[in-house]
Amino acid sequence: MPVPDRGELLRFLCHVRFPATKQEIFQQCVALGAPMSYLERIESLPEGVYVEPDTVLQALPRQAP
Repeated sequence: MPVPDRGELLRFLCHVRFPATKQEIFQQCVALGAPMSYLERIESLPEGVYVEPDTVLQALPRQAP
């Protein structure tokens, strides 16, 4: 499955209620119907509380090309 880019993830993250923990973001994205590849990216986030979609995107580990 291709790795979603940040813009694709943002389509789901903009519907998440913030502030939210990694687990809350994951659960909300599941409820929104996010594809498995998106959920796998969210699982790679460091533990913590995120205040907005941009902080989630900044915290995502970089993907190898």
